[in-house]
Amino acid sequence: MNSSKRRGWRYLTIVTIIFFLGAGAWYFIVPIQKSKQLESSLVDRYDWATRYTPPADGVIQADRLERFLRVRDAVQTNCGIFQEIMDSVIRLETLESDPNLSARQKTSEGLDSLKRMFSAAPSFLEFMDARNNALLVEEMGLGEYIYLYLAAYAEQLAQESEGRYADQEEAYLSPRARKEYVKILENQLAALNATEQSPATLTLITELQAEITALEEGSHASPWPEGPPSATSNSLAPYHDRLSALYCEGIVRVEILQKNKGYSFEG
Repeated sequence: MNSSKRRGWRYLTIVTIIFFLGAGAWYFIVPIQKSKQLESSLVDRYDWATRYTPPADGVIQADRLERFLRVRDAVQTNCGIFQEIMDSVIRLETLESDPNLSARQKTSEGLDSLKRMFSAAPSFLEFMDARNNALLVEEMGLGEYIYLYLAAYAEQLAQESEGRYADQEEAYLSPRARKEYVKILENQLAALNATEQSPATLTLITELQAEITALEEGSHASPWPEGPPSATSNSLAPYHDRLSALYCEGIVRVEILQKNKGYSFEG
């Protein structure tokens, strides 16, 4: 092969590599950028989650809960997809020790599980986008959503350590989410301290202070393991069945994760 032909093949190889690198970047980077831009639009409109101040008295208005329920409904398909990925992780971990499967069956099921696991990244972005789009439609910020989510599903979250996904980190709050929620409760506490003090107010102040301490010290794996304060519980009570039907086991870390960071929190 003469030198001109060698140069031609070399150029073609370089162009081919550049093309596939560009295609890969487009496939992975562009969706991530679009997802971050969507979340930025949400933050621009409603501010960072940590700047949300809940109702001082803990009473959640019916309209806000109806909006929250519509957001929950909007992510149900995505919840199911992510749970299937989690199931694949669990299946892959136990596949080799399954005595009821032949080597061929194990290989086949293992490949299927790996395929679903490889879809985790795009599925995660789709989940985030579905949630954030629904929040924009319902005129609800991430801070309010996180506050309502952790109040509405407090008792279910406390049971995750005994559930199907107990060994998966996605079933538990990230360190960042824990710190953000503490800040949200501190905002509520500050607002409450600025109101007229009554026996009910003093009781709620004590409860908020105790929960903040428990979360900071780690004695509570998730907020309000026995349920939120009475005013909030009473607000949620009429919606109990509807909320429970829209709970997605095992993926709290995904449910309230944010890609953009307003503070230097880890997790």
